[in-house]
Amino acid sequence: MKVLRLTYVLALLIAFSACKKDKDEDPICTQDDWIGTYTGTADCDGNSDPATVTITASGDNIVIRYSAGNTTTTFDPLPVTNCMLERTSTAGGVTGSVMATLDGDKFSLTESVTGGSFNINCQVEATRD
Repeated sequence: MKVLRLTYVLALLIAFSACKKDKDEDPICTQDDWIGTYTGTADCDGNSDPATVTITASGDNIVIRYSAGNTTTTFDPLPVTNCMLERTSTAGGVTGSVMATLDGDKFSLTESVTGGSFNINCQVEATRD
């Protein structure tokens, strides 16, 4: 009888220990979480300007558009993969990459365009309006 009780207690301990929530789970963001207008700053190669970011839906994807200084940049529809997205593309000897993250109402974007004799790097940090 004692063996049966011990087996029962061990089974309960194993069951409860298996139900812990993992601390390293990635946050989940949907398309609706990304959509909105954000304001903040854009630092492009050391020049900092106020920035406005607008994110809209395009089918299941999102379109990111930001304006800073005299420049407006639009990224074609990007797939939403939780709270982070990345895309790199090369054409005509020019490589462009973008990485964006969403943490609640905080939006971050890193953009890099390289090719030939130029290299442009921008970092945008913005908060949802």
